[in-house]
Amino acid sequence: MEIFDIHHHLGSLTGGSLQEGNDWQERDYTNRVRIMEANAVTMAAILAATGYIQADGIKDTMRCNDTVAAYRKRDPKRFPVACGIVEPLHGVRSLAELERMKHELHLDGVVWHSRFQGVAVDHQLMRPLLKKVREVGLVPLVHTNAESNLEAVWRLERLALEFPELTFVSMDALTTNTNSQLALDIAKRTSNILFDTAHVRGPAYIRQFVEAVGSHRLIFGSLFYSYPASYEHCATLDEIKAAKISDEDKANILARNSRKLFGLS
Repeated sequence: MEIFDIHHHLGSLTGGSLQEGNDWQERDYTNRVRIMEANAVTMAAILAATGYIQADGIKDTMRCNDTVAAYRKRDPKRFPVACGIVEPLHGVRSLAELERMKHELHLDGVVWHSRFQGVAVDHQLMRPLLKKVREVGLVPLVHTNAESNLEAVWRLERLALEFPELTFVSMDALTTNTNSQLALDIAKRTSNILFDTAHVRGPAYIRQFVEAVGSHRLIFGSLFYSYPASYEHCATLDEIKAAKISDEDKANILARNSRKLFGLS
């Protein structure tokens, strides 16, 4: 069965900075592919690191996006999707960067991690960015980790209702039991949010979610960093495989929903 991991960050767990040395990308690639193959993961979406150093402001953001685009080029079959990042606090400069991401770098989406970016998910500075995302045709991937009020999943619900034409990916929403139940309630009230499986609490929750709103609303994401490696064995995959749902539902979660989201044949 094909497995497409929507949640691979390119960078370091220690703040998002890329490791030193001219060969960091080669070392990252070797380790990432090794762990993907060990877990039978066929493909992954490469996401820009969050919490990266911004001593030079938007120039650092642009370098980050350039790096993501270059990483995909080395192995587009294994990494068919690449997503960059923009900073709400860069204001109108981020609008131009979204244009560049789409038309020059040919990136597929844009990722936000608000607790690293200094504004809430539903801050007013997000509105013009999302309008540009809608205009150029990027996929918005928004972290909604229960550990941060800036990333409260109900804030993403506000944006989903305000931008019904966009399909959002809610990342890390299943961080706790409470947040997982809130995410399920929000899934029932909205139709344009997909929830990634990072931190999922067990196979029973996956079955509950599928029965309540359908397998087309869950998307496999493991939350992987290569340096240092987030894991050797992906427990999230075990939870999905153990869930008492149909093979068709598992295929949707593990790859088909990702393919549809990014328009892959």
